Formats: sequence, structure tokens, C-alpha cells
Amino acid sequence: MEVIKIKILAIETSHDDTSVSLYENKKIIKEYTISQTKFHKNFGGTIPEYASRHHAQTIIKILNNFKNKYDLNDIDHIAFTRKPGLIGSLHVGRIFAKALGYALNKKVFPINHIHGHIFASAFNHNIIYPAIALIVSGGHTQIWHLDSHYPKDIKLLGGTKDDAIGEVFDKVARKLKLGFPGGPFIDGKAKKGEKIIDFSIKNDKTYDFSFSGFKTKVINYINSLEQKKEEIHIQNICASFQNHIFSPLIIKTKRAIKEYNPKSLILGGGVSANSELRKKISKLHPNTLIPEIKYTTDNASMIAITSHLQNGDYDI
Repeated sequence: MEVIKIKILAIETSHDDTSVSLYENKKIIKEYTISQTKFHKNFGGTIPEYASRHHAQTIIKILNNFKNKYDLNDIDHIAFTRKPGLIGSLHVGRIFAKALGYALNKKVFPINHIHGHIFASAFNHNIIYPAIALIVSGGHTQIWHLDSHYPKDIKLLGGTKDDAIGEVFDKVARKLKLGFPGGPFIDGKAKKGEKIIDFSIKNDKTYDFSFSGFKTKVINYINSLEQKKEEIHIQNICASFQNHIFSPLIIKTKRAIKEYNPKSLILGGGVSANSELRKKISKLHPNTLIPEIKYTTDNASMIAITSHLQNGDYDI
């Protein structure tokens, strides 16, 4: 039987990276991504208005790169990130996708950003259903149950009640003057530290996550050392921080595995690049699916493969 090839142009502008990808049947022909991290790191976090303005300025440049090398009339459809994300940034991607679709006379499909993170691992793994997905990023800490890749079969079990895990990484890294985004800096320091500081978190019986109190505990600990003019052992703080912040992720994912007996366990989102978390999650299920590092952060390629899998079916 002949395999029908599908070529997709995908657009991702949910946060501070402008990304466009040309995709064909689980293969990326080309992806262009322009990051705003160098600007936002000066403020320790994303400035939403600047992010949307930057998207508007750079997305045309990216499109011109594609037009100079590829015939966009060959694509089957256009996919873009509809939600969740920064409203202004999402709006730029939506308007651009709609306009391009009109110009090329191609269908335009909206894609859920979180679904993109879930299916980022589909580039290097075959997902067997039912599945449990743990999504950890700057704005989201969530556990999902999947009966298939279609939106109607993807159900949220629990999520962020206050600070998402990525936010806590950023805020603690800023307190330690490590840099932005905080995840890679803390992960690097933690590898050389000892897990000797008690930053333990109370767990409840739900699938929801609360890290606000934990963040306060860590920052207060650092404040106390500063006030007493005691030495701040950054590597030990980072190692202990990671050890405890991942604890509820592991405990609740284990609970979901026991309750739903999935055939696959999926890890996704920006924090899924963390080396310690990847090790811990890999031990929970024999069929653990973790995306390549390049697909952990926001990227248009994950939107493309999600659009292919969902075949024009999307959640409103």
C-alpha cells in the first residue's frame, strides 16, 4: 500500500521563540527558530509586549528564508499554535497563519501547545495507548491521560495551582544570580553538589501541583544565609532543590501509572531537558518516551507532528 506523504508548514509563537518548520511524515525538512532569550534575560523573565512585537518583526524574515528555498505551494496545510500561551504572541502566529493560508489557498489548523509537547517524543518513539504524559515547562506542570492522539481522547488529570515548575527554576536561579532561563544553570550546578538540604514538599492525593510554598522555602533559606553572612554553597542548594522539586512529579506520576496502567509514559516540556528528571522518569515505566533535547523547548516541529497525528481534528 502506498504511503501518502503529508507536508506541513507549522508556526509556533506561544512564548518568546518565533519558530517555523517545514515537515513531511515525521521528518523535518527545515526549521527556523529565532530566540528572544538574550533580551528577556536582562529582566529575569519574559516581557509579553516585547515578545509579541518581536514575533511580528521576525516571522516575515523566517518566511522569506523558506520562500527562497522551497515552493510553499507544495504544502498540504498550515498548522499554528492556538493556545495556551501569551495572548499577544499567539495572536501574531494566528494572524500570520490565516493570512498565509489565504494567500496559498491552504487549510489552516489550530494546535494546542501542550499537545505539541506531548507528541514531541513521537519523532523518535512510537506511542502505544493508553498513555500517561507528564508535561513540565515554564508555565505548566501537568499530568494527562491519553486514549489516542485525538483531542477528544486527551484528558487532564491535574495541573499547576500556582507557580509552574519552570517558573520556580527561573526564580531560584535569579536569586542565586545564575542566569536565565534557570533550568540549565541549576541542572549544571546540581551535578557537582550534594543533596543535603531539607527542602521537602508535602504531597496530597490529587494530581495537582503547588510549588509556591516550596519556592518561598528555598528563597528564604538563601536569604537566611545572606543575613547571617554565611557561605552559600550554590551547588548543594541546586542539588537539594532539584531532588525535592522533582519529588511530587515522581510520586504523582507513579500514582497515575498504578491507577491507569498505561502502555506508554511520556515526558515533555522545557524542563524535560533536565538530566536528573530524565533519569528519574525513565525508571518509572518500561516504555518511557522522552523527546530529543532539541524538541523539549518550544518549537514549530512539535506543532507539525501533532497536526499530522490529529489530522485536522482539534480542541476548541
